[in-house]
This record gives sequence, C-alpha cells and structure tokens, in this order.
Amino acid sequence: MKNIRHILTTRRLVSGILVAWIAGVTSVPAFADTIVLNSGGQVTGEVLAEETPHNAEAVRIRTKDNIVLSVPREEIAEIIRLSPVEAEYEQLKAQTPDTVDGHFKLADWCRDHHLPEQRELHLRRIIELDPDNARARALLGYQKVGNEWKTRDEIMKSMGYVLYKGRWMLPQQVQLEQEKEQQSAVQREWAQKIHRLLTRLEADPVGTEHELRSIKDPAAVKPLVLAMKDERRDAVRLLMVDVLGGISSPEALRALAVIAIEDPVEEIRLRALDFLAPTKSGEVVSYFVSRLKDKDNIIVNRAGEALKKMGDPSAIPALIDALITRHKFVIPGRRPPGAIGAGFSSSSTGQSGMTFGAGGGGDSTKIIERAIPNRSVLEALVELSGGKNFSFDVRLWKQWYAEQKRLEAAKALQ
Repeated sequence: MKNIRHILTTRRLVSGILVAWIAGVTSVPAFADTIVLNSGGQVTGEVLAEETPHNAEAVRIRTKDNIVLSVPREEIAEIIRLSPVEAEYEQLKAQTPDTVDGHFKLADWCRDHHLPEQRELHLRRIIELDPDNARARALLGYQKVGNEWKTRDEIMKSMGYVLYKGRWMLPQQVQLEQEKEQQSAVQREWAQKIHRLLTRLEADPVGTEHELRSIKDPAAVKPLVLAMKDERRDAVRLLMVDVLGGISSPEALRALAVIAIEDPVEEIRLRALDFLAPTKSGEVVSYFVSRLKDKDNIIVNRAGEALKKMGDPSAIPALIDALITRHKFVIPGRRPPGAIGAGFSSSSTGQSGMTFGAGGGGDSTKIIERAIPNRSVLEALVELSGGKNFSFDVRLWKQWYAEQKRLEAAKALQ
C-alpha cells in the first residue's frame, strides 16, 4: 500500500537507535552528513534538520537506502555536516570506477571545485594503480632522480635540509633562526624592564640608577637604544650612555659609535667617545671613516673629531680626502618687493623644507655647491700625524703621507 508507514523497531549495531522504514520515498538523499557514534561507528546520510528540533532527544538521519534512523543524542559523539560541493563529491565518488582514467577525471573535478585534499587522494590512488604514471607523479610534486620517484621534501632531506616554519633550511640556519627568536624574546623582556625602571627613576633615583648601571646583558642594547630615542631628559640619556658603555659587546660599541656621531647633544657624544676610545675597535674606526663622506659637513667634522679621539693612524688617508668637502646649498631667488613666493630649501645639516619670502614667482631659487674646509678633520690629521700641519693643502698632506709609507716599506726591508 502506498504512503503507508511501517515502523520497525529493532537494535542495529548501536543500542537505542530507532529504525523507521519509510515506504514510497522517491527522493534521492544527499548523503552529505555523518553521525559519529560513541561506540566508534558511523551513520552516513542526510540529517533531517527540519524534523529534528535543536533540543530534540534524538537526531533523525535518512540513509542511502531511504531508511530513517532516529539516533539518541547520548549515543552521538559528533555530527559532521558537509557542504553542497562536498556532498556532490561524495555522490560522484560513489559512481566513479576505480581506474586511472576515472580517478584523473575526479581529481580534475576536485581541482576545479577547490577540494585539494580529496584531489590528492585520487592522485595517490592513481600511482597505486600505475606507479610510473608521470602526470600523477608530477602533480603530486614528484621528480625522477635516477630510477626513483622522489618528492621535493625527500630531495631536500637527502641534501641535508630541514623544514622549519614552512621553509627549507640548513640545520645551521635553523639554529641561527632559533637564536634570533630567543634573542627577540629576551629583548622584549628587557624593553619592559627598562621602561619600568625609567618610569620609577624620579621616585627612587638612587636605587633605580644602581639597577640600570648593573645591566650587562648584550640583549639589552637594542631596548636601551630605543628607550634613549624616546627619552627627553638629557641627564637620563647621559645615564643610558653609561649603561651602554658598561656592556662589553660589539652591539654596544656599534650603538655608542652611532650616538657619538648623530646625537644632537655634545656632552652625550663626547661621553660615548670616552667609552669608545680605549677599545681601539677597528670596526668603530671604519664606521667613523665612512661618515667622513656624509653630505652634511657637520657630520663630517664630528667624524673627524671621533677619529682624533680613536687615535688610529690608518684613518689618515680618509681624513686627507675629507679635509675639504663639497656640499650643495639652496639659495632663494630675488623677487620684486611685495610679492610672496614659496620654495624648498635645504641646509648644511641635510634638512629640507618649504621657505617663504618676498618676491615674484618668475625668479627661481639657485642650487650652489661650495667647497668647505673641515676644521675638526684638520685637527685629527695634526694629532694622528704626530704634529704635522700642512693646513688645508691636500697636495702637501698626500706628499707627506706617501713619503711616510715609502720610509715604512724601506725600514721593513732592512
């Protein structure tokens, strides 16, 4: 009889599951859902959500045989609902023959419908059926090495690389990365600690200063430099230079070298040089020599002053070349009285900005280049040459230095 519901109550696999056989159902279920049971079993089909209220004691699911099962919620470990695309895939999968051609067609369908994991399963089934299938191997990332198919991962491992955070690296590189990560974590801790110390400095100056001066960890250098840039109290910045000077590390020396050239406060620059001079660091000397080529002749003179303090004669050739340096300046053009004009200008410090003045828009500004003698560079040359002084005569300085090198070479041959 049509449309007559026959209810058959039984226990199938799992106790408590009510099986209802529905006759005359002609619709094809989507088979998109899976109920995972506490016992480890599964029921696949279509969860009848419209017939299963949220607070119902059981979940109704229609299987591919058009059997409607009512599964008690206490028997359910998990309900897995598939998307429409995944449901369609399950239907196609059930209809696909277990052949190379069939799996290729389904793999291509998965590619077009953005199902990468399912696509890989079919490609791997292809190489199970046909181990030397070049297309499937290539799509899975295999390369033929000699007579063997190997994945890129296998090739990289055979070359001694390891996969670290999504990148293939040599073990030494991994170790360096891990050290950097650890250092970054330590630096964050130091940044927080230094911030707390500077915050309480006024409330407890003696104790806080003592704690700051006790910092000896090279990992604290970067946090100290960053804190110094944000600090507006010169006395505190001077204290931080002392802290950097008490840290024996190349990082601390580099930080002090930059401070000795770039800090706007002379007292702070000189304090940094006091720490640098006894080190006789070749790296620091090289840095100061490089700053002799700066576009700003103020920086050039600071570099000369720093090299004088370092006392390294190897800097003499660079100092000779920096005795007189050429720098560009912007000179505003002349304008008729009463007219207002605007233009850009730059100073000897390398800063630029917009300037306003009287005049007409017809007269443009001029860029001129001047040769500027650098007094501090000359003083450094006099100091490092043992008292020689050829003023700003570059030719005489070069002649003298060439003669010194000739005498040194002759003495070495004796």
